Amino acid sequence: MAALLAASVAPSPAVAAPAPLFTLGDPRGDDHGDGTLLYPLRNDLAPGDLDLLSLSARAEKEGTLFEATFARPVRVPGREPIDAGGMALDQVARFGFYTFNLDLYIDTDRVPGSGRFVMLPGRKAEVDSSCAWDRAICLTPRPFQAIEALRDLRLKAAKDSLEKSAPRLDDADVARLKKEIEADIEATVFFPTRIRVVGSKIRFFVPKSFLGGAARDTWGYVAAVSGADVGQRFDLGTSISGSSDFAKGLMIVPIAPGQSHERFGGGRENDDMMPPLVDVLITPGTSQEDALRDYDRKAGRPVRLRGVVPAEVSAPK
Repeated sequence: MAALLAASVAPSPAVAAPAPLFTLGDPRGDDHGDGTLLYPLRNDLAPGDLDLLSLSARAEKEGTLFEATFARPVRVPGREPIDAGGMALDQVARFGFYTFNLDLYIDTDRVPGSGRFVMLPGRKAEVDSSCAWDRAICLTPRPFQAIEALRDLRLKAAKDSLEKSAPRLDDADVARLKKEIEADIEATVFFPTRIRVVGSKIRFFVPKSFLGGAARDTWGYVAAVSGADVGQRFDLGTSISGSSDFAKGLMIVPIAPGQSHERFGGGRENDDMMPPLVDVLITPGTSQEDALRDYDRKAGRPVRLRGVVPAEVSAPK
């Protein structure tokens, strides 16, 4: 009887988690953009914090769980106030992180030139036409505010464009633009809200309804890490219609010459095309530094990043 009882209460063998769909590695110590980018003079942000080491994807029942690993533990927001009204950092950044954005631009059809090139506002970079993106994922500390900000930025750009050819915009024009922009963002850009931080790893879920199924290792991926601006830039203060470099970007810390607490340093004088990207997944055999320096101010040609196809990276030679 004792043996029977022991057998009945013995723990079940652990069920192994499904193998990752893919894992992409990135060099340690390259969180310096084109080689000249310097971290802001802040005590809560230091080299290694935004250094992406790997990106993996795992299929789940309703979608894909992505996992990004950084060189140092992800900084967790605390109770320190961030404005004169006493608003605490963890009240604003409610998803367990606050120092970075991680953008993924995914080429799902693998047809050169089919898709979009321009990255999210403030990135000052494009995706190469050979891997034009069909879906974008933006992991950011304030996803709901980011959605609203992206709508406003897109609406302002659309209105500015129309006003060049139309004498005036009436309410019907604006309503139509808002509807079109809303539908386009919903179909093409996703801001995760199912997020978990575990040490140096951050996991975020993307549903099948957005990607059309689980992520695939035959798709092309451009991943870019940038500093996150979670302060008084949108609903907490300044209007995005302003002219500052903060106002022109989507939740991103810009870059400027010298060093300061507010911006990344190392920017070149009179150069408004230098991308404020701290770390990017780069195609094996190429240089991140060279890729982020490859733009032409005179011609107005921005940096163009090529996607990485996991199946091709891991394929035997």
